[in-house]
Amino acid sequence: MKRAGLAAVVGGAALVASTALAQDLPAPCFLPPVPRAGATADHPKKAAASGDEPTLVVPAATLVNVHTHEAIELDAAPSARESERVEWFLRDRTNWERHAISAFSLATLRASVFALGARRVEVISGFRSDKLNEALRKKGRHVAARSQHVLGNAIDFRLVGVPTAQLVGWVTRFHHGGIGFYPRSGFVHVDCGRPRRWNEE
Repeated sequence: MKRAGLAAVVGGAALVASTALAQDLPAPCFLPPVPRAGATADHPKKAAASGDEPTLVVPAATLVNVHTHEAIELDAAPSARESERVEWFLRDRTNWERHAISAFSLATLRASVFALGARRVEVISGFRSDKLNEALRKKGRHVAARSQHVLGNAIDFRLVGVPTAQLVGWVTRFHHGGIGFYPRSGFVHVDCGRPRRWNEE
């Protein structure tokens, strides 16, 4: 399925997500909201006079970083500021270095949320600095020397309430990049590199 087909999956699966029940999980600590460019609390009339209409944004799910315990809402569709928020959220956890995150990998994550009816996503890994990547390699974590994480191309995640085998089954059908299955650790890796498959455990 091409990238356009992936977008169709998101739309077609929206009904599944809208009927999913909220899971009884503890509330994570959220990152502070990012203010809109040019909007300030001191000039509410100016913002209103600009003709901007309020927009209702319905979150698709909550993303939780398992290392920092931070969380952000994943909107049903990409927004203008999403890439900046995701870049911060998925920064290197050891030195806070930031890197742009693959929109294609994030689109697969978002589509899986709709298709499988998840409300909470736990993210294990996003961007990694060279130093963190090498440290994980030395610990024998089956990490590639030039990992797609170092390039900002990969996301490791799980859908809370969805079996990992079911998630990887869906990802294998619809994602056309790298796919790693980690059943013992309970997560799936996706990246926008060349199509390939592996199971490390």
